[in-house]
Amino acid sequence: MGWRRWVAERLAGDAWRAETERRVQEALHAADDGDWRPLAAAGKTPPWQEVRASIERVEAACRTNPLAARLVGMTTDFVVGAGARVEGHPFALRFWHDPLNAMDRRIHRWCDELSRAGELFLVLSRNPVTRMSYVREVPASRIDAVETDPDDLERTVRYHQLTDSPEGRWWPAEGAGVEAPDDEPDQVMVHCCINRQVGEVRGRSDLAQVVTWLDRYDLWLEDRVRINRYKGAYLWHVQVRSPLPGQLEQRRAQYSRVPQSGSIIVTDANEEWRAVQPQIAADDVEADGKAIRLMVAAGVGVPLHYLAEGESANRATAREMGTATFRHFQHRQHVFQGILEDVVRAAGRRAGLGEIAVRVRLDPVPTGDAEGEEGA
Repeated sequence: MGWRRWVAERLAGDAWRAETERRVQEALHAADDGDWRPLAAAGKTPPWQEVRASIERVEAACRTNPLAARLVGMTTDFVVGAGARVEGHPFALRFWHDPLNAMDRRIHRWCDELSRAGELFLVLSRNPVTRMSYVREVPASRIDAVETDPDDLERTVRYHQLTDSPEGRWWPAEGAGVEAPDDEPDQVMVHCCINRQVGEVRGRSDLAQVVTWLDRYDLWLEDRVRINRYKGAYLWHVQVRSPLPGQLEQRRAQYSRVPQSGSIIVTDANEEWRAVQPQIAADDVEADGKAIRLMVAAGVGVPLHYLAEGESANRATAREMGTATFRHFQHRQHVFQGILEDVVRAAGRRAGLGEIAVRVRLDPVPTGDAEGEEGA
């Protein structure tokens, strides 16, 4: 066989394979209407860099900004209040009051973390002898990957934590891929989150939308303090008429020390002293600061009088404005109560008890209406 014929046959074979593949793709496209997509592609969680930047920005604001810290603390004060009481299966009581869990003291910082980061990553470590689980927290800023079932975004498989080692550490999700509690590893992770949009696997902080305005309010206050500080500042301008060579240098050395307040300055006609004060047009900008605070208050769902601005409302308007706020805190309390019950149930499943009965009771959110609270 000549080389020309051999090349022609090879080209014909390649063309046949390409044509076959094209027809197969067309058949698959015809069988599918084009609107279906794999569920794994439906997730819209932001990239990890954006998630971490948002968490760290909010954490920094809560450390340095009193307004941000108060907003987080206010949520915990309403949601948790004086504490929680657990009822139900005896194991739930043992888990709750175990000294290594100390849930009565732990739930306050859980609620704080939910407000700051929007999610909780809890590690349940099981004692292989007593079957008791002990809970510890992992900062949300250390979890860089959440792996879910390709067919179910709400079914988590494992979590990746950043550690000192380059590989990090993978935590298996509680109940993922096991048929019996004994098949689970001794350490698993439970993920709880708030403010999660449809299609996302990560939560979002309560302050994520207002942290920019918190920073701007900081800058605004700093500018106002700086302006008010320099409004009263002044300096002496000494003018020497027709100075001789070296006379200006002599006067600079002579007046290197600033005269004290109330001093008497005596000069001749060749020297003039004037106090120069900066002309800072510091107009009344109270409305500007209030507008920024309104943006922050609206973003977190509280009225201004909750931020120590009692003059912004009277008793009647404060009662009406508080309705939406109380609803918000009641909803958050319902969510947080479910999170606590889920953690206790997970510990019960890992102890081999199945689905135990548990009820966590939190103090009702006060409504500010004396009659309504007495009736409740």
